[in-house]
Amino acid sequence: MLINSSHPHNDRGLDAYFTPSEAIDALIRLERDHIPGRLWEPACGDGAIVLPLRRAGYLVAATDIADYGLDCSVSHVDYLAADIVPQTEGIITNPPYRLALAFARKAISEVGYVALLLRTNFLESVSRLSFFREYPPARIWISSRRLPMMHRFGWTGPRASSNTCFAWFIWDANAQQKRIVDWFDWKENNAR
Repeated sequence: MLINSSHPHNDRGLDAYFTPSEAIDALIRLERDHIPGRLWEPACGDGAIVLPLRRAGYLVAATDIADYGLDCSVSHVDYLAADIVPQTEGIITNPPYRLALAFARKAISEVGYVALLLRTNFLESVSRLSFFREYPPARIWISSRRLPMMHRFGWTGPRASSNTCFAWFIWDANAQQKRIVDWFDWKENNAR
């Protein structure tokens, strides 16, 4: 029985799976006291993260390697090869999963606050063990309820419920304690 299907990387193009609003709304509620005022969303896609952050009062620079229709600050910017946007204090993004480790390493080297929406199996890889030992997240917020399905940009096939677990991985240089794991329910008002 096939439980979790996968598309070959060649079929995925740039791996554009846009963030459901429920995920970013929960992050804002959970992290409001920690999120700095000047942010960069380097994989902004259609604005799923950028627009709610801006509505919440944050200044957000938006870039992406491709143009998905959002009025980005700059489009066609490869984050992994780009210089940091001036005055950036934090990076919040849902990176292409196959590049998540590279995004995390680069972001942590650039700013003191990083929030990445990742599948929970990001925790499981032996190849990432040394990374987690060197850069332990301050907080990991696990969605106790599956997020609404994120379909690949341009997908016209059948829509199914998500069978994938996601979490917000937070690296916060100001955090006194690291490796805090907690859960949230995005359907609850307080996101916990």
